[in-house]
Amino acid sequence: MTDEIERLGLLAGLMEVAIGRLFETADGGAEAKRLFVEDVRRLLADTRAVQTQSPAIQTYEALLRRLGATGAEDGPLGVVPTPEQGLPPAGAGV
Repeated sequence: MTDEIERLGLLAGLMEVAIGRLFETADGGAEAKRLFVEDVRRLLADTRAVQTQSPAIQTYEALLRRLGATGAEDGPLGVVPTPEQGLPPAGAGV
């Protein structure tokens, strides 16, 4: 079970990096990012309303932090610096 969780964490991290790079390089990336963040916030709110202990909540929160898309409306999420902002990367394979 732990191996599966680690693999899922790695895959989620890779997806976050890929999504971020796509927004940075694609024409219209800023608008796409805005829409994506809006969708993730909606998923987060809907999931919190139905399953307060769902692991999906942590995933959505982490994705918002990774995209630098947290603000006052997100409450206690805060902003976690990313490798692009000067911190070394962390995780498997680094």
